[in-house]
Amino acid sequence: MTISNLSIPSERIDMVGGRLTTAPAGHHFDLSFRVEVKPRMLGRISGEDIECPVLQWNERIEWFDYDSATQKWRFVGDNSKDMYEYKPTSHTFRVWHSYRYLLATDVTNNPPAELKALSSDEEAKRWIARNGFAWNLAIRDVPAMGILGGSGGGGGDSLVTGDTRRRVIYFDLGFSGHAQRARCVQILETQQGQLTICHLIRGEIQKATVDHPDNLERWRFQLRTGHQ
Repeated sequence: MTISNLSIPSERIDMVGGRLTTAPAGHHFDLSFRVEVKPRMLGRISGEDIECPVLQWNERIEWFDYDSATQKWRFVGDNSKDMYEYKPTSHTFRVWHSYRYLLATDVTNNPPAELKALSSDEEAKRWIARNGFAWNLAIRDVPAMGILGGSGGGGGDSLVTGDTRRRVIYFDLGFSGHAQRARCVQILETQQGQLTICHLIRGEIQKATVDHPDNLERWRFQLRTGHQ
């Protein structure tokens, strides 16, 4: 199996929550890619297994609190984790973990009738192993943060739990054995239970850029004025 066309499409990024609600705020985004399996050279006698790369979903989560004495934001700490390795059966990864072959039968992939008629992931896997096929997949993540504070979530315990905090997640996504990566950064900030930053940037963005006061103020302005 090979993976290509790895990307985070801009048209698939949507904001969750907002300034007029106390519901958790964040984004929807997709990791999109194309999967290809070459047909077995010897047909059935060469087996029905598929050598599949391992999904790598690396997140580095940084936390900041606000020091009212100095009136400055302060870095508290970070934690890093491969979320797929940590919990492969989570809701986020079910497309890859449980249905990656069955989704080849979707009409958008133009499957042949024999493949389209199959109804289980295992049946689709056996057919693809024998015949080969290429299809598109997308893994959707919904990273969000509580507006009123709190802890927990997919990434584990929060290092700052009050209603004034900033969380920055650096995503580094890809597959074992494949050099291509997809990266993005999400910045969420609340002040006294009000959402002040909700921004997601595609690409490899340096920490100095994300932490720069001018950029932070610009993202606050964009949220206030609706010019995200």
